[in-house]
Amino acid sequence: MLPLKDLLNSICEAFGKRNQKKLRKINDQILKQAVIEFNKRWYDLAVVSYVLAKITSKSRYMRKEMDKFMVPIEKQLALICKVDGSASDEEWAKMFADLEKKIKHLEADDPRFITGLMTKGKLKVASILYAQGISLGLAAEMTNMSKQDILDYAGKTMMFDRMKDEQSILDRLKNARKLIPSG
Repeated sequence: MLPLKDLLNSICEAFGKRNQKKLRKINDQILKQAVIEFNKRWYDLAVVSYVLAKITSKSRYMRKEMDKFMVPIEKQLALICKVDGSASDEEWAKMFADLEKKIKHLEADDPRFITGLMTKGKLKVASILYAQGISLGLAAEMTNMSKQDILDYAGKTMMFDRMKDEQSILDRLKNARKLIPSG
């Protein structure tokens, strides 16, 4: 598994090239790591890589007139990559909140969906993590999504039927123990 710093750089590079397939592959890698090291940074990376892949898959966002929205997203992403994971938790949260605002500006100009890309990305990632073995309570707490929304999304999308990497009870227990500080 690549370190967080390398994954950040891969996201920046793939988004700069508008490479949707690469962003989806990076998202898959991040999701696997996020189950093992379930924390806010891995969750943020999973959401961002998913959302950026969605953006690059939409031809309407690739038109020249959308550069006024895409360039600020790219600049904020470059700032995050420059810090490369060494930012404090507060700095990290602020940088990702700023990126989310820039993505929402892109959507505000072209509101086609009831649920915004960021909200959908957060819900999808929370549901995938839940389907891969993170408890519903922890997935909801860490992602600020309601348990009911996660359950609804996972059920409607048949998330559990599509998960290939099932975890045994022993693996889930090992992951849970990693999350509890030893004292």
